[in-house]
Amino acid sequence: MDTPSGQNISMTGSSDQDGSTVTEAPLWRHVVKLDKAPGGGGNRSFRCNFCNTVYNGSYSRVKAHLLKIKGQGIRICSKVDYESLKSLHKEHASSDQKKLVSTSPSSVYESPLPISSHSMQLKKRKMEDEEIQPAVFDSATRDELDKKAAKLFYSSALPFNLSRSPYWRDFITSVANSNCKGYSPPSYDQLRFNLLKDEKTRIERMLDKVKSSWDQTGVSILCDGWTDRNQRSLVNFMAVSLNGQFFLKAVDASGKEEDSKFLSQLLAEVINQVGPSRVVQIITDNASVCKAASLTLEATHPHVFWTPCVVHTLNLGLKNICSPEYSIENARRYEVLKWISDIDSDLKNIRDFIIGNEYSSSFYNKYGQLRLLKVPETRFATTIVLAKRVKEVRDALVKLVFDTDWEIYSTSDREKAQIFCTRIKDDSWWGRIDYLLEFTEPIVNMMGIADTNEAILHRVWEMWGLMLVQVQSVIFKNEKKDTLVDNSEFCNAVLSVLVERWDKNDTALLCLAYSLNPKYYSHTWLKGEWGTRQCLAPHQDQEISDKRILCLRRLYDNPYLLRQIQNEFGKFATGSAPFDQMEALQLRDDIDPISWWANFGSGTPLLQSLALRLLSQPASSSCCGRNWKTYSMIYDIKSKSPSARSEDVVYVHSNLRLMSRRTEDYSKGATKFWDIVGEDSDLEGQPELDLANLSLDDPVLEPMIFDEEEQDEGIEMLNPIGTSGSFIGGDEETD
Repeated sequence: MDTPSGQNISMTGSSDQDGSTVTEAPLWRHVVKLDKAPGGGGNRSFRCNFCNTVYNGSYSRVKAHLLKIKGQGIRICSKVDYESLKSLHKEHASSDQKKLVSTSPSSVYESPLPISSHSMQLKKRKMEDEEIQPAVFDSATRDELDKKAAKLFYSSALPFNLSRSPYWRDFITSVANSNCKGYSPPSYDQLRFNLLKDEKTRIERMLDKVKSSWDQTGVSILCDGWTDRNQRSLVNFMAVSLNGQFFLKAVDASGKEEDSKFLSQLLAEVINQVGPSRVVQIITDNASVCKAASLTLEATHPHVFWTPCVVHTLNLGLKNICSPEYSIENARRYEVLKWISDIDSDLKNIRDFIIGNEYSSSFYNKYGQLRLLKVPETRFATTIVLAKRVKEVRDALVKLVFDTDWEIYSTSDREKAQIFCTRIKDDSWWGRIDYLLEFTEPIVNMMGIADTNEAILHRVWEMWGLMLVQVQSVIFKNEKKDTLVDNSEFCNAVLSVLVERWDKNDTALLCLAYSLNPKYYSHTWLKGEWGTRQCLAPHQDQEISDKRILCLRRLYDNPYLLRQIQNEFGKFATGSAPFDQMEALQLRDDIDPISWWANFGSGTPLLQSLALRLLSQPASSSCCGRNWKTYSMIYDIKSKSPSARSEDVVYVHSNLRLMSRRTEDYSKGATKFWDIVGEDSDLEGQPELDLANLSLDDPVLEPMIFDEEEQDEGIEMLNPIGTSGSFIGGDEETD
């Protein structure tokens, strides 16, 4: 039998050095026996094949470690997953049952023991019997418990995805391993009052610890609007810093006049809640109402800046490229980009032809291993997501149209079937899809990098520049042109769209954060090239310098402090004392910029403090919008229950999910991406994890109904339960 560490151990009844056999003590198979402990009786050293940790003890400790039995003087194994634990229990139960069958009562109690030890031995045997009995009936007991758990899910219409929740699994495991016999779960009122209050208090204590660091690192306020299926407007606020993201509150804006004045009032309340001196920036989408509200706040809080979400900005640029709108001013650009719009229309028609027709759907399932997607327009990079999926299922689509029975299945709509067949058989059409995916890849890659709550504000300026160069390089290579001497009308059209978007995203705060990154003053960076020109240090770039100066003037209205920090910046940018140390110069692009400032910035305390704040900030609000998919159930409750309690449920619910995302287990194991589907999903609820790789936002699953023969190959429909977008819906332009 192969163990997790690769050891191959015989399953025969061979005798061990301590006298026990593998048959009697089967769990020895799952550890590597090391040296015998001197004078330790049956104790010895062993290394667990699951966690690779060395322990001392007898077989009872091996059993406690692997079977996760607490209170036995040994740590339980964290690497034994649920399936492995079931297998280990079966091995142990089988061994104990064999021992019971082969051991008669007379032989047990007729051991040659001193009379004074007889009662003690009986007590010990009774305890062992009590321990053995659950193991003997472990399989039957487990089956019964599984059935009871299943009844809970079925009777309450709970999504099956709940079984992957780390909180559910922790609760069940804790109950199973506890000594609390006769435990009764909390009552209805306990869940609604005392326990809810306790959990909120616990989360607030954790948040208080994080808040103490905001004075040094600063914090960003993220804001996003949402309209649920009942057309209620909700506004979501989160705080993000180096120590992670926390949900602050959600406001029901139904019935309110959703203008910039209303939003600025909400933002002002959140800023005061967090502490005005701690807030570095407000990040929203690009809606004009968000910009207007943020500019109003900047007038009363000059040190707080508005930053449009980078991911949202890129998505708008991608949308303008894939679905260009005609106007007199951009008539030529529209003509140049129109072929992409035609591709987008073809992709949607192909998808609709397959999933919208009973015959073609069942026919596609004969060849297709992946389901076609209906991606909601509110998702990021919708055209690219759909194009990738259609390309992935190309072989299945080709087999479909060349099948001898194709004529039978295509009779329901001959016109659409003919168009469908023409596109699938056209190699040049597939070539255009390949080209679309190729030149948009740098844009999508940047969206993926920026779609995080990690600190990347100081990298945005560089990422935009490199992305534009990469897009240009792909287009010129495809057209077999030289970027130095040739011209490309298509490239000019694409870049003009992206540059227009960049002009709306390029803020003074971005330029200042970029200027404080030591990497951009290193010899490695300056010797590199951006397209056709050599890289410039930030203080040598006129545009960046002008915006940096404006930003510093807003942050330091005291003339003395302004002169001091300008003087400190001059020393940093030119590498003069105290930044002229050889180590400081060599490590400018070799270590994290925050670590660099912590190590070498003490000689310029004002600039060091500013750098540590700005280099700690995100540049996207997309993680804020991603939570909306979990709110539908709670807000249904909210309409029927007192406001204070429902707000507490939202607060606790959101922060528990955010905290679980910061754990290692979130990206692997039995709880992998457990919250990728919200409570408002269908019962099936089990997401196709490959969808998460195709889309930059979490997918939401609409209820699926399958015929019996379609049960395994059903067509998955991705539709929005609610619409996550700008504060007043849609992708508005910022003027």
